[in-house]
Amino acid sequence: MILGILGAFVFPSAYPSARATDPMRTAIIVNADSTDSLTIANHYAAMRGIPDRCIVMLDKVPKEMICDIETLRSDVLNPALNELNQRGLANQVDVIAYSADFPTAIKLDTDFAKVPPRHHLFTPVGSINGLTTLYQLLGDNNITYVLPRANFYARADVETLRQNPFLGDVDRKAFDDAVAAANDLRFDEAIRLLEPLAKKHRGQWPLRFRIAGYQVRGGKIDDALETISMLLRDRFAYRLMFDAEPDFDAVRKRDLFVKLLAAMPAIMPNRIPPVPFSGRVSYSPNGLPLDDATGPRYLLSMVLAVTKGQGTTLKQGIEILRRAVDADGTGQPATFFFSNSEDVRATTRFPLMPLAAVTLKQLGHKVIISKDRLPTDEQKLMGVMLGSANYDWSATTNTMLPGAIVDNLTSLSGMLHEPNSQTPMTESLLGGAAATSGTVTEPYALQFKFPTALMYAYYAGGTTLAEAFYLSVESPYQLLIVGDPLCRPYGSQHISDFTLEDVKSLKDTFTMRVKFSDPMPTVIAKVSRLDMYFGGRLALSSKPVADVRVNTAGLPRGWHEVTLVAVSNHPLQMSSLASTYVLIGVPEDCPTLRATLNASNDSVTASIDIKNATQIAIEHQGRRIVETDPIASDINIPVQKVGYGPVRLTPLAKIDDVWISGKPIIIDIPLPPKVIKSR
Repeated sequence: MILGILGAFVFPSAYPSARATDPMRTAIIVNADSTDSLTIANHYAAMRGIPDRCIVMLDKVPKEMICDIETLRSDVLNPALNELNQRGLANQVDVIAYSADFPTAIKLDTDFAKVPPRHHLFTPVGSINGLTTLYQLLGDNNITYVLPRANFYARADVETLRQNPFLGDVDRKAFDDAVAAANDLRFDEAIRLLEPLAKKHRGQWPLRFRIAGYQVRGGKIDDALETISMLLRDRFAYRLMFDAEPDFDAVRKRDLFVKLLAAMPAIMPNRIPPVPFSGRVSYSPNGLPLDDATGPRYLLSMVLAVTKGQGTTLKQGIEILRRAVDADGTGQPATFFFSNSEDVRATTRFPLMPLAAVTLKQLGHKVIISKDRLPTDEQKLMGVMLGSANYDWSATTNTMLPGAIVDNLTSLSGMLHEPNSQTPMTESLLGGAAATSGTVTEPYALQFKFPTALMYAYYAGGTTLAEAFYLSVESPYQLLIVGDPLCRPYGSQHISDFTLEDVKSLKDTFTMRVKFSDPMPTVIAKVSRLDMYFGGRLALSSKPVADVRVNTAGLPRGWHEVTLVAVSNHPLQMSSLASTYVLIGVPEDCPTLRATLNASNDSVTASIDIKNATQIAIEHQGRRIVETDPIASDINIPVQKVGYGPVRLTPLAKIDDVWISGKPIIIDIPLPPKVIKSR
């Protein structure tokens, strides 16, 4: 298989088990003892429409910005994942977004002590989000999470497509046996061994390419042409693959083969094209999915804000997230700047800059690859890739577009837990970026520990911000990534917006009208499916329809949030969503909450109206903060318990030993002046 050096991406068909990341697949992890953490979570949940079910409160979060790996496992990661599992979200969540006030740097000394001495390039400090992404690799007796290619979701060099993709012993042996049979010219046997593997692992398309070559060499020309047609139909065929492969010499003059080649992109890029992320996919080292769970699974993780140490203020953190959320769908022709100065921090990432430039230009963007450390007087920056120990963005005359990513390869920009000699990563966030990254300790100038230049090509092609980062960094264990994981400026032309109207609840059903902004024939062309979430949990999927009717028999009484997500037919599965509230049962059984902020802004006074209840309660972000007797007139809730911002409170009432939820209310609690003050 001969592969080209340059060529823009042609997006493949989405893998069967892949689903796009969106707010309903995002979990916010919150430090319940931190007002900053509660506040950031309040704002981000409201901005993104993330349901309470997907918000996890933790009570034993370490107070310092650095902790050891055992503490991360016992007090943060395991409790968070266990809680998501208990809520039935283990197969739904793709993104773990840490709110403020979590340790950002994790000491790995005890893990490293359990294994033989390692190369000095693998330093024993990791980032909270990098290690969370690699959660399945955090075993007790290995440090596979530090390997140069620990993240198989990152797009691999196409040369890996030649290799045995399997991790399970049985399939790995079958592949090796097939290659051995073909080398001995036993093509029928090789095909017989590979066909079951191709059917079992539908995303492993290189098997089909290999089978087609064996079919030609074995004289099964018609079968080979059908296999090639299948590759073309699924957008996994490139002309140069076939032009340079001697296996296909016998069919080069066939009319159908010539026609098939003419329909293919000429050159395959030297990185596999991007695909939407899924936490349910088991990945192979070649970056393609395995259907037998033998490969690792991942969770895309980022930190929403850092408000301690070298981080931002709380107010700045909120503004950075709001700017990123507002960037969705605003993508326009923009400028992408790549520094290729003489500094090793810049030259390390040069090899993939030309491919990124080709792809970005074909998407209509301006690309600058410069020997300068910083861009000058650029007013439409969507991407900036730097390699400099120190810089002063505020002194430049540049302007970032909403949603911009700025990434700087240097040693210590992510070491926010203590002052150091290098510019902290937050400099770019304060300059207008939606996200940035930096390592939490000395990583050395190793490309696999940092995003490649292709991150910007993926992003401009329509991925979410979190997908763009993790598609491009193969070993993220030391990389702290801060910002909005769901920001997606590009790709809105592939989705169909809608509203939910005429919601009606009957005895055992509710119905609602889905009013799309596009005519229905356009919707059917754009939308692959509708996903319905009931109370934050995936309930059903269907083809796009104008009316939805749901059987509610057996569902708990009370008010429940219903969210509908329209998922695009585009391979990257962009999505749009709308939410409403549906009543199951009768209004008389549902509690009503009233709340006011007291004059000093340090507490909320609440009351619940309900008849025939034996107990009443109030929940905030999925956590019960009050439970009391219904005769209580006023309930006092300290702001310290819920944080500032748009605080969503849900009333509950216990009637006949069953808890019934009322409609949530949102009370906006402004930041006090002492919190607003700039750092």
